[in-house]
Amino acid sequence: MHDAVESAGERAGRGIDRLDRPGRGLSPWARRVAWAAAEAMLCDEDERGELVPPGAGVCERAVAALDLSLGQASPETRRGFALLAACLELLPPFVIGAFGRMSRLPLGRRLAYLEALESSRVGLLAMLLLAFKVPLCIPAFEEGTELALTGLDRESTAARRRLPALRPAAGAPPAALARAAPPDDAARAQPAAPGAEGAA
Repeated sequence: MHDAVESAGERAGRGIDRLDRPGRGLSPWARRVAWAAAEAMLCDEDERGELVPPGAGVCERAVAALDLSLGQASPETRRGFALLAACLELLPPFVIGAFGRMSRLPLGRRLAYLEALESSRVGLLAMLLLAFKVPLCIPAFEEGTELALTGLDRESTAARRRLPALRPAAGAPPAALARAAPPDDAARAQPAAPGAEGAA
């Protein structure tokens, strides 16, 4: 009985260690697919209306977070996501008529392909895009300039919030002077309670 308890504890300990270790859940080709998708999802337009890809650090942060989360998942989850990556890579000819893999399309065609998936009347195609959009975009907007675009005034979601300093209104005494006021002056400033004079 004691040996069984110890072996169960050892197995639990090994499981915790496995989750603490950084894993690789994406194969090299699936990582290229995720990178191409993240680049199209996070691109922007310049003053001339031309598409500008995001920085390499943003794409790396998004893909690395997806890679790590899948590395800690079950083998069945990793195989299922590999199938989704294959579908995302091979469907452009059937969705927008572009003969080529998604990761090899120009940025504009890639963006048009992802937008066609998102607005498709076939629910499975829209869900295919969401399977990549959610786990890629959340970590992409957790740091740096992308986080500032959301309105948060901090370096990352893990950083402490910077609260603005409170300033006294014009003509109001500083809080330090108000706390230093003599107690009798404060007592005289307060109106007497009803019935206090009669009791005196």
